[in-house]
Amino acid sequence: MEGKSNFLRWFYLVILSLIWGSSFILMKRGLQSFSANQVAAMRMIISCMVLLPFILHQLKSIPKKSLKYVAATGLLGNGIPAFLFTHAETGISSSMAGMLNSLTSVFTLVIGYWFFSTAFTKRHLGGVILGLLGAVALLWLSAGDAESAQPWKGSYVLIATVCYAFSVNILRNKLSDINALTLTGAALLFVGPPCGIYLFSTDFIHRFSVDDTAFINAFFVFLLAFLGTAVSTVIFNHLIRISSALYASSVTYLIPFIAVLWGLYDGETFNILYLLALVIILIGIYLINYKPRKSEI
Repeated sequence: MEGKSNFLRWFYLVILSLIWGSSFILMKRGLQSFSANQVAAMRMIISCMVLLPFILHQLKSIPKKSLKYVAATGLLGNGIPAFLFTHAETGISSSMAGMLNSLTSVFTLVIGYWFFSTAFTKRHLGGVILGLLGAVALLWLSAGDAESAQPWKGSYVLIATVCYAFSVNILRNKLSDINALTLTGAALLFVGPPCGIYLFSTDFIHRFSVDDTAFINAFFVFLLAFLGTAVSTVIFNHLIRISSALYASSVTYLIPFIAVLWGLYDGETFNILYLLALVIILIGIYLINYKPRKSEI
């Protein structure tokens, strides 16, 4: 059973890295026809609609005392980051957004320590410092990137990773007993309908009549919503239940490399110094996640 459990954890990590690593290029495609707010709103309302039929009959099973935490994960784990990432990608490349996203593990530990009594050691502190130094280096280097019209917008990704970190810790510490599918659908109910109302108050429909690429780019946003939010969030929530918040957030080891590969495929600039900065971040994440053997303690 332990072997099967380990296999599932690794399988989920690989699948999540492929899906989320591809989400940045899908956002980039959506932004070719729609505004940053429209892409984010489309992502949320589509994700909500995809999951709604599967969770309606299960909503009553969620304890009322847990609803505030469900709402928090909807906002912090889905809604707010969706808008932050699309706005970030109006100023930086999709691959840069993917690399900066790797800071989720760093902030997961920091938020866990400050708010959820997660153990914190000198090794963890070293990991946090390295991770933040790597992020600063990436932001500084991106100033000369051909795709970085406004490199300061990389800070939006950092804020999004803080939101993710809060969500991961809430999921692990407050909502681990709720079915992953039910939890994901319920969380999206707090953000999907408002986003839908907003979306149709814009020129969203009109863009299909004036932009020949709007339909194909809307399809890319649909893939982003269906795979990058609905399916992946269910998998992620389940992964947290069978592992830990830090283990689940370590999916960010692989995400940046998938994002970079998509960026290279799309002709984005990649400086070898980016790789050095990314390695610094990943070393920091390794220090955060590393657990010594009993013989080393």
